[in-house]
Amino acid sequence: MIARRDDAAIAYPFKNGIYLNITNRCPTACRFCIKRLLKWRFEQWNFRLAGAEPSVSQILAAICAVARRKRFSEIVFCGYGESTYRLPEILEISREIRALRPRARLRLNTVGLGNLIWDRNIVPELRSALDAVAVSINTADPDQWVRIHAPLAHFRRKGFESAIEFVRHCVASGLDTTVTAVRLPGADVAAVRRLAASLGAKFRPRPAL
Repeated sequence: MIARRDDAAIAYPFKNGIYLNITNRCPTACRFCIKRLLKWRFEQWNFRLAGAEPSVSQILAAICAVARRKRFSEIVFCGYGESTYRLPEILEISREIRALRPRARLRLNTVGLGNLIWDRNIVPELRSALDAVAVSINTADPDQWVRIHAPLAHFRRKGFESAIEFVRHCVASGLDTTVTAVRLPGADVAAVRRLAASLGAKFRPRPAL
C-alpha cells in the first residue's frame, strides 16, 4: 500500500488521510521529533529519503498508489521534514489533486517557519492551494521555544516570532488554522492553548512519544 522511492515512503496511509513525505530538510531539530527517536521509521515505514527528493510526478504516482487501496478524506503534507522548503511543489501537487479529487481536504503540518525559509509571506500562496494548516508551536515562551525546537542558527533569533506571525497570517487568510503542542515535561500546554485563542486559531494537544 505504501508508495516507495529507494525503499522510503513518499505517500503513506494514516487515519483518514494520505500523508506525504516530500523532503527530509528541516529548520529545526525538535527534541521530541520521532524521526530521531525512532531512527527515521514509523510503524513499518521508512521515511529516510535516499538521494534526491521525489519529483512532483513521483509524488502524484505515490498518492494514486495509496488511493487505489485506501479510502481517504484528506491529503496532508506531513513527512519527516518541513514541507514548505518545497513550496512550488506543494502548489503544483495541490492543483493536480484539486483537479482529480475536488472533495479532498488539503492540509499542511508545519513548524511555521516557511516565511523565514522563503524570506517573504508565503501564506497567500498556501491559501490558494490548501484548506487547513496545523502549526507546531509547543510553548508560549520564546526562550523555551529555542530549547524545544533547537533551530538552525538562521532561525534562532526570529523563529518563535515568525511562527506566531505565520499563524496570524493563516488565520487572517481564512485557512482553517490549528496550533498544536506536544505534552513535554516543563512545557505549559495551557499557555499554548491561550496563545492559540489570542491568535484566533484552534488548539490541539499532542501526546509525546
